[in-house]
Amino acid sequence: MEHLKVDERDIFFILKEQLNYGRVCAFDRYRDIDADTLDMLVAEAIKFAKGVLDPLQEIGEHWGIRFENNQVHCAPEYKKAFRLYGENGWISAARDTRYGGQGLPHMMRLITNDFMYGAAVSFNMVASLTHGAAHLIESFATDELKERFVAKMYDGQWAGTMCLTEPSAGSNLAALRTMAYPAGDHYKIKGTKMFISWGDHDLTDNIIHLVLARIEGAPEGIKGLSLFVVPKVRVNPDGSLGEPNDVLCAGVEKKLGLHASPTCALNFGDNDQCTGYLCGQADQGLANMFQMMNESRINVGVIAMALASTAYLNALAYTKGRIQGADVAGRKSAYVPIIDHPDIRRMLLWMKATVDGMRSMIYLGAFWSDLAHELPSGEEKQKYNALLDFMTPIIKAYCSDMGFRVCETAIQCLGGYGYCREYPLEQYLRDSKILSLYEGTNGIQSMDLMGRKMRLNGGAPYKAFMSEVNRFCRANESHPILGGAVCDLSRVLQRLGQMAEELSAMSKSDPLHWASTTYPALLCFGDITTAWRLLDLATVAQEHLDKDPHNPYYMGKVMQATYWVGVTLPETSKRIEICLRKGREVIEMPDEAF
Repeated sequence: MEHLKVDERDIFFILKEQLNYGRVCAFDRYRDIDADTLDMLVAEAIKFAKGVLDPLQEIGEHWGIRFENNQVHCAPEYKKAFRLYGENGWISAARDTRYGGQGLPHMMRLITNDFMYGAAVSFNMVASLTHGAAHLIESFATDELKERFVAKMYDGQWAGTMCLTEPSAGSNLAALRTMAYPAGDHYKIKGTKMFISWGDHDLTDNIIHLVLARIEGAPEGIKGLSLFVVPKVRVNPDGSLGEPNDVLCAGVEKKLGLHASPTCALNFGDNDQCTGYLCGQADQGLANMFQMMNESRINVGVIAMALASTAYLNALAYTKGRIQGADVAGRKSAYVPIIDHPDIRRMLLWMKATVDGMRSMIYLGAFWSDLAHELPSGEEKQKYNALLDFMTPIIKAYCSDMGFRVCETAIQCLGGYGYCREYPLEQYLRDSKILSLYEGTNGIQSMDLMGRKMRLNGGAPYKAFMSEVNRFCRANESHPILGGAVCDLSRVLQRLGQMAEELSAMSKSDPLHWASTTYPALLCFGDITTAWRLLDLATVAQEHLDKDPHNPYYMGKVMQATYWVGVTLPETSKRIEICLRKGREVIEMPDEAF
C-alpha cells in the first residue's frame, strides 16, 4: 500500500498562483523552457516518487543495512532505483547541460525533493549528497577533475558525500585533524571522519568523498582548512576505475531512525595510500564547502516539510474513515467518523496550516535562489542573496522542529494505531528527529541567525526580511476580510523588530545571556514567516472566494490562515517578551545545581 500522499492542488496553488514560478523562465538561462515545462516536471516527479521510490520506504526499513568486512550492503532494490534516478535526470535536473544536467531552474531541485523525500527519506539522501558533492566539484575544481568526476556523479554511476565531522571535533570545525600531505599533483590524505551519511554502500561502483582537511603546514583553525576530492576507488585519467584508494569504512551507527541510510565512520589513509585532489584554492575549503552545507540546510527543511505533509495527509485519510464515538453535540444519532470530533479537527487544522506555511516558506526561498543566481549584478541581486541568507537558518531549524511536531500530532490523531508499525507515522517521527541535529544543530542555527545574519553587510539580511514582511502588511492591512489578521501580524512584527535590535546589542554587551535567548528568538522569526506566507496564500484564495463564495478549497486557505494567526501569534508575542526578560538563571545557575 502506498504511504506517500501528495495533494497536487496544494502544490500548484503555491507554485502557480502564489509565486507565479513560471516567471523564472524569463531569464536568459531558461529561455528554452516555459511554465508548462515546469508543471510537467513537477507532475513527473510526483509520478516517479510514487511509482519508484514509495516502495523503498518499507523495503529499506525492513532490510536496514548490513555491515560485513568493512563494506556496507543495502537492499538490492536500492541499487536499481538509484541508477534509474540518475538516468531519469533527477540528480542533475537543475545543473548545466555541459555535464549532463537539464538546465532547469535551481528551485526545481528543491521542489522535486519535496516528493522524493516524502516517498523515501533514507534513499533520497544519497541522491542529494551526490548532487551536492558533484556541484562542489563543478563549482571549484579544475577542468580536469570536473571532466573526470562530475558527469558520472550526475547520472548516478557514482555517488558522493561530504566529510566534515571528526570524533574529537563535532561541530567545531576549527578542531579538525585530518591532514593532507603534498605529493606531486595530488595529496596524501590521512585522518578519520564520523557521522558520514551514505559514507559507504554498494549502490555504485565508486563513491566520491568531498573531504575537509588541513594541508601540512597550514595555519590552525578554520582558515587553514582545504577541500579535497577523495574517491573510494582511484579513477584513471581515461575515466576507468583503478585500485582501491585506502578509504575504509570502520563502522556504522545504530540509530533511532533512517535505518536504510548508512551513517559511517571512515578512515582515510590507514596505509598511507589515500590520494586526494585539491578542490579550489588551498585554505579556502570551508568557504567552498558552505555551498553544499547551505544547500543541505535548506534540504533539511524540505525533508521535514515533506514528512510532515504526508503525515498530515495520512492522518486526514484515517480520520475520515475511522468510525468511533458519538457526536459531542448530538447532531447525528449513529457513531461518527473521528474527523467530526472537535479535538481531532483542531489537530488537523493546525497540521494543515503548518504544512502549507512551511511549504510556501521553502518554495519562496527556492524561488529567491533563482533570483539571486540569475539577476544581473546590482541592488536586486544583493537583496535576494540577503533574503536567502536570512531565511536559510529559519528554514532549517524552524521547519525541522515544526515538522517533527506535525508527525507527532499525526500520530495523536490515530490514537493507539499511530504508535504501531501498521501505519507509517511512527517511522516518520523516528526519521524526522535527526533533522534538528543535521547540518549544525538548531541551537547553532539560532546563533547564526541572531548573530552573524544580523550583522552581515551592515545587517542587510535582517533588513531585507523585515522590509519584505512589512511591505506585505502595508499592502493588505485594509483587506476587507483579512485586514484584522494582517494588522495582528504587523503589530507582532514591530515588536519582533524591537526584540531583534535589543538582542543584537546584547550580543556585544552580554554574549552569554544573548546566547541563551537565540533559539526562542529564531522560533519567533519562524512564526512570523509562517503567518506571512499563510496570509499571503489567503489573499490569493479570497480572490477566488469573491467569485465563488462557498468553494471549500479556498475557504480552507483563508480559515487556516486566520486560525494559525489567531492561535500562534499570541504565543509568539509571549515568547518575544520571554526573550527580553532580565532573569539570568540559565547563565548563573551553578553546574552542581543541575
